[in-house]
Amino acid sequence: MPELPELVFLLAPGQNAFFVELAEAFAFELNVLGVPVRIHEGPPPAFEPSCVYILLPPHEYVALMGHMIPDAILERSITISAEQPESSFFQSNLDIVSRAGAVFDINRRATEAYIANAVDAKYLPLGYSQFWASRQSQPERDIDVVFLGRFTPRRSAALAKYADILERFECRLMFSDNSKPNTATSGSFVSSHAKHELLRRSKVLLNIHGDGEPYVEWLRIVEAASAGCAIVSENSTHTEPFVAGRHFVSGRISSLGHLVAFLVEDSAARQSYANSALDALKKQPLAHAARELWCSAESLVARTPRRTVSLWVRHYTALYDAARCQLSGKQALSPLSQLTAGGDPALRALKRLHLGTLDLRRRLEGLELLVQAPGRTASDVYATIEMSRTSAWDNKSSRAVAIVIPVYNHADAISSALASLERLHMTDWEAVIVDDGSKDNLLDTVTGWMERRDDLAVKLVRHPVNRGLGAARNTGVSCCSSDMILMLDADNELRPAGLGRLVRALESQPSAAFAYGILDTFDSDGPKGLLSIYGWEPSRLAAGNYIDALALVRRSALEAVGGYTTDSRLYGWEDYDLWVRLADRGCAAVFVPQIVARYHCGDGSMISETNVSAVDAVIALKERAPQLMMGDLRRSSDRAASSSAG
Repeated sequence: MPELPELVFLLAPGQNAFFVELAEAFAFELNVLGVPVRIHEGPPPAFEPSCVYILLPPHEYVALMGHMIPDAILERSITISAEQPESSFFQSNLDIVSRAGAVFDINRRATEAYIANAVDAKYLPLGYSQFWASRQSQPERDIDVVFLGRFTPRRSAALAKYADILERFECRLMFSDNSKPNTATSGSFVSSHAKHELLRRSKVLLNIHGDGEPYVEWLRIVEAASAGCAIVSENSTHTEPFVAGRHFVSGRISSLGHLVAFLVEDSAARQSYANSALDALKKQPLAHAARELWCSAESLVARTPRRTVSLWVRHYTALYDAARCQLSGKQALSPLSQLTAGGDPALRALKRLHLGTLDLRRRLEGLELLVQAPGRTASDVYATIEMSRTSAWDNKSSRAVAIVIPVYNHADAISSALASLERLHMTDWEAVIVDDGSKDNLLDTVTGWMERRDDLAVKLVRHPVNRGLGAARNTGVSCCSSDMILMLDADNELRPAGLGRLVRALESQPSAAFAYGILDTFDSDGPKGLLSIYGWEPSRLAAGNYIDALALVRRSALEAVGGYTTDSRLYGWEDYDLWVRLADRGCAAVFVPQIVARYHCGDGSMISETNVSAVDAVIALKERAPQLMMGDLRRSSDRAASSSAG
């Protein structure tokens, strides 16, 4: 009896977890069939005549290994692709698979695209496998909606439009950053057991195409169906064995929010869709695809010559060792580091001139006040004056949360922020509004609102002279007594359930310094997209700020680093400075993967002025958080482990 061919899944160091998990699922089914199979990271071992390689996917293996695969190996290789036909990755695969022994793709649409490009490809449908099925008792489905996928502007804009609907539900909106391989579960990515557990806890999976191509994201869909999770997807082609309207709910991108709400709220319909999808999937077991790989491997062994490729193996081993060293060594130069290495001197000088003018204007305002009132002293000019307080403030006991709203010349926008406080589901809060020397009718706007809402615990204080955002925030903190403090910019809004979700997240992680969630952005034309979408990862923070100022911070953590900075070099980056200093001290944050607030996209802002030149700001950050910003993450990253709310 001839010896069975051994199938070797070749994975590169740092391979995306998506493909590692797919290789593990195929290996599981091949083992059940009695086929010799193993997963090998790096170059193949010493060549054996009965060995057949499986590249999944070929373009990623080549890119990470740093060298094209010789024809001798490709002739004995099976390639499995999972890329959208219009993507650059698909084009990269085309250059490789045309020389492979056998070509498969897990999507029928992509398979047809290969055939159209004169590649003899076969469709390899994913299906039911015990590898993806529940191995433990079914947990309570306490998550209403889960979204999993790489970040794209299209997905971001769609979810922002659903924000009012998703507000009603318990969600997990998990965006991955595909600018680098996602190798394991992190603050912004779930894989393996963590992903399966998340799907088993979820009622509905929301599937939105990344770039508009009606391409079924099969691995995600199959894993969700295997976990008993109902599926709402944007309209797709080639969905067999699933039929829209029978096994899953399908619609245009504009309608998906309403379809999700329908399934979450109608448990009978949801269970019917989930059961139908699972039944259909079981009729298409992954074992059929595994058997197809086995047959293809036998055919390759029978028809290809037994070549010796030891020279290629030695060459690839050297490349593999170099790749491992690169992955475990220093990080690549971050955008912030590049800014300090160069930058336009004229823009840097312009930025310094602007900040100097701003400081001079503040000094002149103080002198004018002294001249206008001869009895005043400098301490009077730079004091904090209480302007008003509600009856509820006087009658309040200790509150769980303080909301600090620093504001300067935003009388036209603050009404929306104040109205959002009235709609909060959580009522155990106090608010301090800090007027940082405004010249408009802000005081009248705020005091008028306070008179109408005397039942809310609110205090209004004022700086006679504008001192800047950092000083205004610190004043707000000093005027409140709560242990948890949330910063709310005057032109933003809290969502009704947002504050409560942040509080619960921070309370669930006693060691975390602060909690933050996702913000949907808007302007006068309507919803735009999402901000603060990634989980807590200090290494990501070292490359640039991705967390908005709207976060719930422990007073103890804030006081430990001396509050918000008033360093003029960090004008507009006061929140970023706080995050990096906390990370540098080994503090962690907890990420709430839900939309908790609304962010107004204005035409002009402090951050746009700051970004005219960031050189001095980056230098200041390196001075204040040297271990994080200089790339030494051994202390800060190890101590500030990623965490998430569920």
